[in-house]
Amino acid sequence: MPVVGTSARDLATSILAVPRPVVFFDTAGLLDVLRVPFRQELQVDILASAIRFVEDVRVIPRRVWLVCTENVVKEFQAHRESVGQELTAHISSLSNSVARLARVAAVVVPEKRIRPLEWLDATVEQRVMSVGDRFVASMSVFRGTSDCVARARDRLWAGLPPASKSKQEFKDCEIFEEFVDLAGLLRRSGFDQPIIFVTPNSSDYGAPPEGHDQIASDLRASSCLYVSNAAWALALIERAARPGSW
Repeated sequence: MPVVGTSARDLATSILAVPRPVVFFDTAGLLDVLRVPFRQELQVDILASAIRFVEDVRVIPRRVWLVCTENVVKEFQAHRESVGQELTAHISSLSNSVARLARVAAVVVPEKRIRPLEWLDATVEQRVMSVGDRFVASMSVFRGTSDCVARARDRLWAGLPPASKSKQEFKDCEIFEEFVDLAGLLRRSGFDQPIIFVTPNSSDYGAPPEGHDQIASDLRASSCLYVSNAAWALALIERAARPGSW
């Protein structure tokens, strides 16, 4: 099914009508929700925060805006199957290891009754994939403009992050310019809620919360924050909700 998003201007109008914190996810930020079970560097809180964010979008009135672009959703759809296969392989390997260890334990500690881990089956995989899909379905999707494409091309040719002289990543540049465009529309209209950019791609964007100099400058221009995952974004929003903190 093709991805059809609203324009950035129309989405900004909707956000301004119900002003809540805005959290923009790039593709890697979405895929990391599915990778939590098999990537040791990803904390479980990322998965829990995704579930919380879905609830915060669906409640009336909503408590947050989750946003991304058509490009992000298309990339997520293109990589979802391969990430799902990694998840399947990890759970299968872990299940086999646990079963083997249980058999060994039955031999060396026969006085103890070893019970299998009944939850370690396809249910875990299905639930994780379902969380990821519901998370993506909760995104307000918008499409970029030709101006975003032109600025992304200029960024690419200049070798400015997320591109570099040695790494030409046009799609990342386009996605970032789309985010900057939406953030600018909101700030110029007086929006005073947090706007957060989420990506774990620190090699191209620089380490959060600052990022590479150019990224930091672009974010400062619209008073935006930069974090690496959903859990960090949720923590910032909760802190901002405290009186006098934002």
